[in-house]
Amino acid sequence: MYDVTTQELMVFVVLGFTAGVFTSFYLTRLFEVVHMWRLLREVVAHLLLMCVGIIEDVEFLKELKRKQMLEADFTREQIRKFEEVDERTLTKWKDTVILSLVTKVPRNFRSMMPFNSWHEAMAFLNRELRDLGGKEE
Repeated sequence: MYDVTTQELMVFVVLGFTAGVFTSFYLTRLFEVVHMWRLLREVVAHLLLMCVGIIEDVEFLKELKRKQMLEADFTREQIRKFEEVDERTLTKWKDTVILSLVTKVPRNFRSMMPFNSWHEAMAFLNRELRDLGGKEE
């Protein structure tokens, strides 16, 4: 059998301790990155939920506006033109919001924004809501 001297044992203990320190340091960093990634995705999902709420409010206001125009005896053609303008404005707003979200994210996190359009953002939101499941408050 191999005899281990006290000096060799101390070398193994010091190497084991050093390896443990480095391993715990790098594992801690890895867990921080994973946590930050999850937190960013959740924050972005909640921002998108707020945008969806704004869109719902705008749609409600568009319907109120339509009723008021009908009561004010606007012609169908006039109402259609107003609705077209409102729809173009809303579409432009959606695109602007998504562009702002993507460009305002810090450079190191841009790769974590998996969308560039409203449609892609809504697909991302649906996936995140599905993944979060019952975690919503």
